[in-house]
Amino acid sequence: MNHLMVKVKGKNKSVNQFRKVLSDKTIYITPCLDDIVEYDPATMLDEGQWYVISKFSTKEYCRFAFLRDKTFDSVDYEQLSISDFGNLDFLFSYQEGVYYFQNIPKSQLVRKKVISFGEHFKFDENNTSIIIKEFADAIYVREDDKLFFQKLPSITSIFKGIDQIYCEATDGETSEFLSQEFISLTEDFTANRVKTANRRRIALALNTLKALSDNDKKKVFSYINDYCPDLSATEESFNVANENDLKMLLFGIEQRFYTTPVGDEKRIANSIVKIEAPMMERIKIMVSPN
Repeated sequence: MNHLMVKVKGKNKSVNQFRKVLSDKTIYITPCLDDIVEYDPATMLDEGQWYVISKFSTKEYCRFAFLRDKTFDSVDYEQLSISDFGNLDFLFSYQEGVYYFQNIPKSQLVRKKVISFGEHFKFDENNTSIIIKEFADAIYVREDDKLFFQKLPSITSIFKGIDQIYCEATDGETSEFLSQEFISLTEDFTANRVKTANRRRIALALNTLKALSDNDKKKVFSYINDYCPDLSATEESFNVANENDLKMLLFGIEQRFYTTPVGDEKRIANSIVKIEAPMMERIKIMVSPN
């Protein structure tokens, strides 16, 4: 049986904050989830693609017992009261073993498929109330223990702490990065001038640098020198005077620069997808002569 539920905001965490809204209604349709990529902040989705987080119930930000325990029974929850309407947090629909989550923005009241709140809760395809999106913000497939989503910011208020998988560098981490021996700051460029986009890139770069041996770092620095000679102070140090200099250096650490085999055009990869070994083997088979 299908059930539409809602989470009600409240300070008392010991009280069950989920409420029943409707039953026996298919609220969300399932999109095509054939084209998916394991979530990586360095990867930008193409149209129609979805991120996936595998083994989701084992993650610390999977905090709902009905997901971790893999059990759900609507009898455990009270019916939603009209008085709760101003304190709704998010919706989730349980449909044949699949959970569909939708964040509830505060001010989206337009004529669309909605849940009406009056004397009775009613599914109405042409009314002004809570917008029911065509596709949910997140989809959890219990059988596979996978969470699918397209935009991380749209689910951070649902799964508290999930934003830590793509976090900004703190002030301390930003200062730590800019104080590295291979960086020479010029024109009074300091940590407090680093904006959000570069703080996120710094968080990635710090992890990348930790995984590199000294020899690998030298190779990366040489690679950056080849593509960004204007940044070079020495063979292993770089001048950073502004946000763009910092961005180019961070792109270099993540090895985002490449040259086309035809035309020798130098480019920057705005998004990357790691090609795993099994995929490479399939590609070899596809191009092998008979």
